[in-house]
Amino acid sequence: MKKLKKRWNKITVLLLTFGIVFGLFGAMPVQAQDGNASGSTIFDVKIVHTNDIHARVEEDDYNQVIGMDRLSGIAQAFTEGADGSLMLDSGDTFHGQSIATLVKGESVAKLMKACGYDAMTTGNHDWSYGKERLKELGGIANVKILSGNIKNADGTSFFDTDELVKEITKNGKILKIGVFGVSDPEMKNKTTPSNVEGLDFQNAVAYAKREAATLKAEGCDVVIALSHTLDPKNVAAQVDGVDLWLCGHEHIELSESVMTPDGSKTYVSESGHYLNSVGLINLNCTMDEDGSVHVDYEKTSVDYEAAQNYPKDASVTDVLDMIKAENETALNRVIGTSPVELDGVWEHIRIGQTNLGNVITDAYLLATGADIAFENAGGIRASIAAGTVTYGDVINVSPYGNYVVTKKLTGAQIKEMLESSLTIQKNCIVANDSGEWDAWPNDSGSYLQVGGITVRFDPAQPAGERVLSVQKDGQELDNTKEYTVAVNNYLAGSDSYPQLANAAEIGEYSCCEELLIQFFEQGSDAVTASVAKQNMIQTTKETVKPEQPSVPVTPPVPEQPSKEQPKAVKTEVKKEQASGTKTSVKSPKTADSNELFCWMILLLLSGGAGSICLVQGNKR
Repeated sequence: MKKLKKRWNKITVLLLTFGIVFGLFGAMPVQAQDGNASGSTIFDVKIVHTNDIHARVEEDDYNQVIGMDRLSGIAQAFTEGADGSLMLDSGDTFHGQSIATLVKGESVAKLMKACGYDAMTTGNHDWSYGKERLKELGGIANVKILSGNIKNADGTSFFDTDELVKEITKNGKILKIGVFGVSDPEMKNKTTPSNVEGLDFQNAVAYAKREAATLKAEGCDVVIALSHTLDPKNVAAQVDGVDLWLCGHEHIELSESVMTPDGSKTYVSESGHYLNSVGLINLNCTMDEDGSVHVDYEKTSVDYEAAQNYPKDASVTDVLDMIKAENETALNRVIGTSPVELDGVWEHIRIGQTNLGNVITDAYLLATGADIAFENAGGIRASIAAGTVTYGDVINVSPYGNYVVTKKLTGAQIKEMLESSLTIQKNCIVANDSGEWDAWPNDSGSYLQVGGITVRFDPAQPAGERVLSVQKDGQELDNTKEYTVAVNNYLAGSDSYPQLANAAEIGEYSCCEELLIQFFEQGSDAVTASVAKQNMIQTTKETVKPEQPSVPVTPPVPEQPSKEQPKAVKTEVKKEQASGTKTSVKSPKTADSNELFCWMILLLLSGGAGSICLVQGNKR
């Protein structure tokens, strides 16, 4: 028993020894984080990334918006203790909600400064207040706007700087990070032309290649590209020398490595939209003894639910509260007058065209120069009383921050959309007549208010045949011709209208409320003319039939001597067929008709004779 106990003690000592030794080995990589025996140093760099916020700066549980004050809390918690950090944005930030448009983006700029953003690139909607205002907003935000491929007419860069360089020191070594930005040339076509007048949006890929090479030549160990582009992976795959692409515009979650022409890999990231998520990226940059750097990436996307685990930054909340108080004054600003009440009653805009529907669609036509405009009933949230119209009144009508886009549709597609709208209207009328709230169809908000055309329709006709006539400037729409159509961006992707959803955007404009304000600023005469229009006219099918050509009047036959037969009247058969008329012309009896009569008698007699023979044969 004693021997067994001795052996057990020896085994225990051995196990403890092994545990200590292996424990030391396990601890060695941790020490190597700062500087191992080989002399390498690992820099822990934290990147906080956002894109396509579209001025969604206030926390919103219903729409899952994180809010800027909680965003700042997330950034502080994530970057605490890091060797270095950057807070970066990929555009479409200053515009999109009334809190921003009331003060031409200044509110968002103040919040960006409070959060501590370092740099951003431009999205197409950031230009909505004009190019000079965008520069001003960068100054207010204390952020570098990096879009170096956007040049003045003389070839100089429009923005003050093309790059941001940050140096991080650790263990006597310096890690140099270079950041540049690039905006897709297509973005120039996605804002009102006057906003970017005189600017040249140069090729994005060519510029990115040059700038990445320049930063590497200047000694940058890590190069980060900010981009606002239609196809981020495609752009990234064409450029050598960029370690990390932080992208915007597509409104997607993206975390993917792509191969570049020299065989290297670059990491491409996009972080949703509307501040529904935040991209947190760990850059572990290992600098070897010879100064070469290897970068490892690790991204975490923090959505609205996960964001609730982080505290709000009280200092940013204070800025937000101050902005909201200031905006209350701006909401009372008078922007025009209306001679009549503009009807935006929930039920009314779903069962027929209203005068407010006229005004809204006319506002879209005025701003875009489109042929036709549509507004979905669900996009109209309030009426406007007769008399003075304030900024706040307009915000109540259009509170969503939607913006206007244009697309090309054929006359046939437009008529198909109107047919779908009339079906929705018919269901809404049934629901309204029933008095039951639950009877309203789920797609009631997709009923269309129309502008730029006159539609005659008969609801009594079968589905697909209710649209009787659609005219633009007095001319019937050509089924094969394309027309420019202006709608809000929500309607542009509606499942109710695949014709619209599947068409490519050809232009993007300001927020709906901004265009409505511009319309009121014309004066009350413009409002009076708009509300008087009859864009949707209910009628019956018979009343809109094309006028039938009258039957040609046969000239009177001159009286002839009694012994002569009257001449046969020639009928214009070919003319009738060509014109499509169904009117028949009765000809007077002639000798030709007598001859036909004789042939019919002979035919009957021969048929009878045949029958007699058949009977006789049967009797046999």
